[in-house]
Amino acid sequence: MISGNENLIQIAETYPEIISELEKQGLGNYFKKENLQKIGKFLRLHTVLSSSNIDPDLFIKSLNKQIANEVSLEIDRSSLDFSAMLPCGLRNPFKEFCESHFQKFPDQFNDLNILIEGNVNHELSYYPLLDSIEDVDELPDVIMASDINNFFHKPFVEKFIEKGAFETYQPYELNSYLEKVQYFDPKGYYTMYTANMLVMVVDEVKLGNRKIPEQWSDLLLPEFENSIIMRGEDDFFCNAVLLPFFKDGGLDAIRAFAKNIVKGMHPAEMIKSANNKYGGEAAVYVMPWFFSKRIKNENVKVVWPKDGAIASPVFLLVKKGKAKEKEALLRFLMSKETGDLLCDRYFPAIHPECKNDHLKEEVKWLGWDFLRSYDIGSLKDDIRTAFMEVWTKK
Repeated sequence: MISGNENLIQIAETYPEIISELEKQGLGNYFKKENLQKIGKFLRLHTVLSSSNIDPDLFIKSLNKQIANEVSLEIDRSSLDFSAMLPCGLRNPFKEFCESHFQKFPDQFNDLNILIEGNVNHELSYYPLLDSIEDVDELPDVIMASDINNFFHKPFVEKFIEKGAFETYQPYELNSYLEKVQYFDPKGYYTMYTANMLVMVVDEVKLGNRKIPEQWSDLLLPEFENSIIMRGEDDFFCNAVLLPFFKDGGLDAIRAFAKNIVKGMHPAEMIKSANNKYGGEAAVYVMPWFFSKRIKNENVKVVWPKDGAIASPVFLLVKKGKAKEKEALLRFLMSKETGDLLCDRYFPAIHPECKNDHLKEEVKWLGWDFLRSYDIGSLKDDIRTAFMEVWTKK
C-alpha cells in the first residue's frame, strides 16, 4: 500500500500502473525519465501532491483502492498452492518469516506458488468474488484468511464447506488460550489459526469528565456520541466489531453505535491521532491489541474490556485430501516457531508450547452457534444498512 512517504523513483518502479492517474492531475513532468533521474530520489509523493494543492490523504486512498482492485484481477488464485490474507500487523513479519524459512529448505518449498498479502486489500475486491466461484479447483489448496468474510457466507458455505471440500489440519493438542471459549470449529472444516484481538484505547484528554468505558456495551451510551473511531472509511466499517454488537443487542445496538462513531480510520492512522498529547480526534479508538502497543502517549489508556477483547478470526482452509501433499507447508505454519512469531506480534498462538502471556485472560468470540444460525452475508448487509441509516444522516 502507498503511504505517501515513497520517493518518486520508488513510485515509478513499484507502481507504474498509477502514473497515468498522476498525469491526469498535471504531475506527468515529474515522471519523465530525465526529471526522475535529477529529483526523483529526493521528492516524496506526499510533498508533490501537497505542493499541487491535491489532498494527499484522499488521493492516496484512491490510488490504493485502484491498486487493490487491479491486484485482485491480475492474480490467478487457482494456480496458487497457498494464499494468505492477513491483518496489517501480521502481514509483513509473517511474509518475511515464511520467505526466510522457504529459502532454507528449497527442496521442500521451491515448487510452491505462494502469495501473502494484507487482508484490507481484499475486503472490497477479492472476497466478494467468492460468492460466484463454482469449482473448488479455482481456489488454492491452502488458504489463510482474516475476519468474518465471504468464506462464511451462505453461497460459499453451501457449495463447499457443508459438502466437505475442506478439513481441519490439527497435528497436536491445542493451546488452552482460545480453546477455553470454544474457538475451534466443532465440525472440523475451518482450521482456526490465530485471532486479531480488538481492544479499546481511551484518550483521557478527549474523554474529559466521562467515565472510562470498561465493557463493550459502554460504547453505546449517549455520552459517547461522535466520540469513537473504529476501522473503516466512508461506506465500509469493520464487521469484526459490528457483529458482536449485533449479537449482544440487535440492530438497535448497531444504530446506537453508529451514532457514537465520529469517523473510520485504518489502525495506523489511529496511532497517529492517539499519540497527540493535546488530544486526538476521538475519546475512544477500537483497534487491534498489536497497534495499541505502539501508542506512547501518557494520556492514553489501553482498556482490555471486562467482557473480553474481540477475537477477529484468522483461519486456514485446507482442501480435503491435500494435507499430505502440503504437509511440509502445514507443519511449518502450525509449528512452535511460527507460533512464537504470532506471540511476538501480540497475536495468540494455538501451539501448546507457546505462552500467550502477552494477552489478558478474557476473550469475546462470536461462537459457532451464532455463525451457523445466520446467513452471515445477508446479516452483514442488514447491519450495514442499519449502520448507514444513522451514519449518512450525520
